[in-house]
Amino acid sequence: MTKISFLRHMLTGSACALILAGAAAAQTRNFDVPSGELQGALDAYARQASVQLVYRTEDVRGVRTRGVREAVDAETALRRLLEGTGLTVQRDSSGALAIVRQPVQKTTANDDHASTVDEVVVTGSRLKNVFDAATPVVSMEREALLEGGYMDLAEALTDIPGVEEGSSLANNQSATQANGLSTISLRNLGENRTLTLIDGHRTVSNAGNRNAVSLSSIPEFFVDRVEVTTGGGSAVYGSDAIAGVVNIITERNLNGVRARIVGGTTHDGGGDSIEYSVGAGGRFLDDRLYVMAGATYDRQFKLKATDRQRALQSILYMPASNTIVTPDRSTSIAGGRFVSGRWFYDDSGLRPNMVTAVDGYEDRPEGTLITPRDNLNGAVKFDYAVTDGIKLWGQLLYSNVVTDSTRAPTTFSNTTSFGVNDEFTLGRMSRTLNPFAPAEIKAAASSSGIDFRRRVVEVGPNLIHNERETIRSWVGIEGSLPNDWDWKLTYGYGKFSGEQIRGNTLNLQRVQWALDSERVNGVVQCRSAAARADGCVPLNIFGVGSITPEMANYIRANTFYRPTNRQDTIEGYVSGALFELPAGPVETAFGFESRRDHTQTRTDPLIQSGVASSSFLPEYEGTIKANEVFAEASVPLLADLPFAHRLVLNGAVRVADYNLEAVGTTVSYRAGLQWSPISDLRLRTEYARAQRAPDTSELFSPPRDDADTVADICSGVTADTAGVVAQNCRADSRIAAAIAAAPDGTFRQLNTQIKAPNAGNPNLFEETADTLTVGLVYRPSYLPGFEASVDYYDIKISDVIASLSNSALLLGCYSDASGADNVFCDTITRDEDGQLARILNQEQNLNETRARGVDVAASYRFDLEQWKVPGTFRASVNYSRRLELSTEYDSIDKVELVETVGEVGTAKNEARFGLSWYDDAWSVRWSSRFIGEVVDSLERQQQAVAAGWADPLYLYLDEYWRHDLSVSFKPNINNSNLKIFGTVKNIFNDYGPFLPDGTESGNAYNYSSAYGVIGRAFTLGVQVEF
Repeated sequence: MTKISFLRHMLTGSACALILAGAAAAQTRNFDVPSGELQGALDAYARQASVQLVYRTEDVRGVRTRGVREAVDAETALRRLLEGTGLTVQRDSSGALAIVRQPVQKTTANDDHASTVDEVVVTGSRLKNVFDAATPVVSMEREALLEGGYMDLAEALTDIPGVEEGSSLANNQSATQANGLSTISLRNLGENRTLTLIDGHRTVSNAGNRNAVSLSSIPEFFVDRVEVTTGGGSAVYGSDAIAGVVNIITERNLNGVRARIVGGTTHDGGGDSIEYSVGAGGRFLDDRLYVMAGATYDRQFKLKATDRQRALQSILYMPASNTIVTPDRSTSIAGGRFVSGRWFYDDSGLRPNMVTAVDGYEDRPEGTLITPRDNLNGAVKFDYAVTDGIKLWGQLLYSNVVTDSTRAPTTFSNTTSFGVNDEFTLGRMSRTLNPFAPAEIKAAASSSGIDFRRRVVEVGPNLIHNERETIRSWVGIEGSLPNDWDWKLTYGYGKFSGEQIRGNTLNLQRVQWALDSERVNGVVQCRSAAARADGCVPLNIFGVGSITPEMANYIRANTFYRPTNRQDTIEGYVSGALFELPAGPVETAFGFESRRDHTQTRTDPLIQSGVASSSFLPEYEGTIKANEVFAEASVPLLADLPFAHRLVLNGAVRVADYNLEAVGTTVSYRAGLQWSPISDLRLRTEYARAQRAPDTSELFSPPRDDADTVADICSGVTADTAGVVAQNCRADSRIAAAIAAAPDGTFRQLNTQIKAPNAGNPNLFEETADTLTVGLVYRPSYLPGFEASVDYYDIKISDVIASLSNSALLLGCYSDASGADNVFCDTITRDEDGQLARILNQEQNLNETRARGVDVAASYRFDLEQWKVPGTFRASVNYSRRLELSTEYDSIDKVELVETVGEVGTAKNEARFGLSWYDDAWSVRWSSRFIGEVVDSLERQQQAVAAGWADPLYLYLDEYWRHDLSVSFKPNINNSNLKIFGTVKNIFNDYGPFLPDGTESGNAYNYSSAYGVIGRAFTLGVQVEF
C-alpha cells in the first residue's frame, strides 16, 4: 500500500469512527474558560454551556475576565465570568441571554469606524446572521473554519449565500497572471468590487493585473471570524465597496499555545493536502502588554487530469452545428504535420493523409485540475497600554505562496505570430532550400513554401512557477477623550512582490531563423548572417525526436515576470455621542483617510521584444492617490412607544479626491432606517451610493496577454449552415477556404486556448453604484431560539468599468446583419487558416450592470431535554433568489442587454441547509448546498431555439446537491484542551454536469469549477491548546 493510499484509508476510517461515536457522548459542565479578553471568554462559555449569548461588541471590547475553570452550574459560571466587569446578564425577548451594562450605556463606533448601528454578535453557532444591522451581515466563526475542511478562506466563504468563487486553484491553471490566486466575488459582481479588509483596515492587492486580495495569503489559523456585509459600503470604507465588504477579524484572545495539524485526501485519488500551524500569545508587564505570534504552513498537492476519468474523455462540442468531435485531438503533433496534413510523422516515420482523430496529439493526460501550492504564513501582533487611556498597537502579516504547474509542450506553426503587436509570423519553410524536408513533402508543397504544425516535445513540457510574497503591517495609537469620546490613528503599509518563471517556452525569433536553413558546401547552416552571428542552430522538425538537444537548447526560452504593488494608508477618526435625544444618544464618527497605491511590473527582455512564445506582458507603472474625509451618525428617533419599540436613522457620507483627472472628486453616501414596531419584529431599509475608481492596471496597462478558453462562434459552420452568423463566418475567405478543404466540409476550431490580452484605458472614470436594500428580521418571543430574515437588494452600477466577454465580442462581430466589419470585429484576429488567434479585451465604461435578488435566512436553536436527549440542536436555511444580473452596452445600432441569471455560476435559485448538534464534548453538523437548474449559456439557448434543435447538447443542466458532514470531539483528558475533528465533503461524490470543451462554462477536462473538480474528500485534524 502506498503512502498516499494509506493516508486515504486512515482518514476515511477515522472520520467514520468519529461519526459513529458522536451519539454516545455524555454532557458535562466542567467549565474551562481561561482568563483574558471577555469577548473570547464569552464565546468559549457559550460553546461549553450550549447556550445562546447576545452582546454588543463595544460593550465587551477591552474588558478582561478572571475566567472560570471548575465544575459549576452554567448560571454560576457566567456570573463569575462577569465579576468585576461592570456587566450583567438579562434574558431578552427571544429567550437568549443578553450581556448588558448597568446603567444602560451609550453606543460608540466600533474599531473599524463603522458607526452605522449596534453590532450584535450571536455566539454559540457556526454560520450566523447578525440581525441588528441596516444591511444584512453574515459571519463565519473560527470553529466553522477549523472544522469545515476548507482549502483556504475563499473556499470557506463560498459556503455563504451571495459569496461566489473568483479565481481559484481549480479555475486559473491556464491563466497567465491569476495563476495561484484565491479570491471571492460578492453577488457575482467581480472580485474588484468586493472590498477585503483585515481588522477593518484596507490591505494591498496580491495581483499585478487587478485589485484583488488573495485569501490564501491570510491563514485560517489566525482568523477569529469573517464578517460579510453586502451592499454599497463606500461611504464607510471608500472605493471598491460596490458589492460589499469582507472583514477578516484576526485572533486577539490567544493566551497560551495553540497548535494543530490537518490532513486531507480525496476518494478518487490525488489532491491531498496537509497543514501545520502553531501560535502563542500572552500578557506581560502587569497585563499592560499583549503579544501574539505564530506561523502556518500548508501544502495543496496537485490533482492531475489522470486522477479523474472524466477529465480524460476527449470531446469537443461545436455549438454552431450542435455536434461533437471525439476524440478531440490536436493537429500539432510530436513528429510534425505538413502540407495541410497530407504528410505527417509518427513513430513509424513519414506517413500520408493525417486523420486528426486517429493520429492527433492528446494533451489531456498532461493537464492539471488543481494547481499544487505551498503556502507559508506568519503573524505577529501586540498592544500596549501606555496609560489607562492610551493604547499603542501593531500587527505584521507575512505570506509566501508558491505554485508550480505544467502544461503540454509548446506548439508552433507557420501562422504563429510574434512581436509586440503580433506583426511577424514564422512563415512557411522554403520547399527548395530546406535541407531537412523529404522529397515527398517538397513535391506536395505549393510555390509559397511548406506549411507546418509541430509540438516541440523535445524542449519539454511548459513549466510555470509562481511565487507571491506579501507583507502587510499596521501600527496605531488610540485612546479616550473627555465626555466618553474615543480617537484612533493608524498607519498601514503593504507590499506585494511576485515572480513568475515560465520554463521551456520558445524564442520565436530564433525558431524563425533556425527554420530558414540551407545546405552550403555540404554543411547545413542558418541562411541569415545575423542568425549565424547569434549562434543559430538549424532546426529539423521533420520526425519524432528530430530536434536534437543542441537544437532544443537554442530555441528554448525561460522568461520572468515580476509585478509589485505597494499601498500606504493613514487614517484617523474620533467617535462619540454628539448629543442626547429622548430615545437615546446620537452616535457619530468623524475621520479622514489618505491612501497611495503604486503598481510596477518588470518583464523579461524576450517578453518585452515580443519574441517569446509565452504571453506578452508589458512593463508599466502607475500611481493612484486619494485623500478622503468622512462622517457617520446613528440617530435614535423613537424608543419604547406603541408601534415604535425602536426607530433609528443611520447615515454616512464620504468625500474623496483623486489625483486622476477623469475621476476628480467623488461623494459617497448612505442612509438607512430601522423600525421595530414591536420587539419581535424589525424592518430595515438602506439606500447607498458607492463609487469605484479605476485601479492601476485598468488605467495604465498596455495590452497584456492572457489565455482564455474560447468557443469559436464559427466552429461547426458548413457551406449550407443558415443564419447571419454562418453567413458572416463564410464571408471570411480564410474560413471559407477551410470549409472547402475539410473532408466533411465543416470548419472546426482546432484549439480552444486563445490569446485574450487585456488592456487598460487611461480615459476611464469612476463607476457609480446605487444600492437599495429592504428587509425584515423576525425573532418571535413565543419561540425562543428562532430567528428569520428576508431581504431584497437592487444594485445598479452606472458607467461600469469592464471589458466585454469573448463570447459577447464574437457575437457582436458575427451577428451584425450588415456584415462582419465593425468595432467588435476589430478586436478579433484570425490566422491564415481562419483559426482564432487573438481577442483583445480593453477596459471601457459600459452603460450599466444591474443585480437584483432576494435573500431569505432562518435558524432555530433548540434542545430536546424533555426527551432526555443531551446537547443542543440548530437547524438553518439560507436561500437566494436571483432576479437579475445583467450588463448593458452600446452595440452597432442599439443597446445590447446581456443577462446571465440562469447560467452556470449564476443560478436563479441557490440554497444552503444545515443541521447541527453539539454539547460540551461533541459537535456534529450536516450541511447541504443546492444549485438550481441552469443553462450552459443563454446565448446558446437563443441560438438553439432559433435553429429549432429539439435537444441541444450540454445546454440544459439539472439541479445539483452537495452534502457535507463534519464532526469534532473534545476529549476530557486531564483537563487538556484537545480537539479532534474530521470532515467528509461531497458525501455522494457528485462532480456536477458534464461540460466538455466548446461549451461556454466547461473546459477541456469536462468540468465547471462552479461545481468543483475534487469529488468526495476527507480531512482529519487535531488541535491542542495549553
